[in-house]
Amino acid sequence: MEHNGVIGRFGRPGRRWRGGFLTLLVGLFVTACAGDSAESRTAESEPAAQAAAPAAQPVMTLSADEAAALATEGEGLFQSKGCVACHTIGGGRLTGPDLAGVTERREANWIFAMIQNPDSMVKNDATARQLFAEYMTPMLPMPVTEREVRALYEYLRAQNQ
Repeated sequence: MEHNGVIGRFGRPGRRWRGGFLTLLVGLFVTACAGDSAESRTAESEPAAQAAAPAAQPVMTLSADEAAALATEGEGLFQSKGCVACHTIGGGRLTGPDLAGVTERREANWIFAMIQNPDSMVKNDATARQLFAEYMTPMLPMPVTEREVRALYEYLRAQNQ
């Protein structure tokens, strides 16, 4: 029986096909976790200089009610954006670091930049590079608005109080 490495004996997929299938599954998983939209494709094409290190802009102060409302919104985003697949808050390490106390360890602008532009942060920020070296998995870019980033931050901050 003649075969080209794709179909093995007895009509079953050969080794090369199984490897391709595994690659396809991993690719689908990564795509599903990262999401796909025009915003994410646009963010990937930004020059690294624009999205490099966190800006030294002051973080707008919110009233307690505004912060609580954003924290509630952020809790939903933490679930819906898939953050829970890689991070816990006080539950220990997963694929990514445990985020308990992150708002006490890092500046707000650093956290904002890491959520918005993780690729640029790994390229341009020593702390982000160290985290990448430790976890060996890059944080996936997410299509998020400024408000969503602030809501995620307020959720993390509320968890640390």
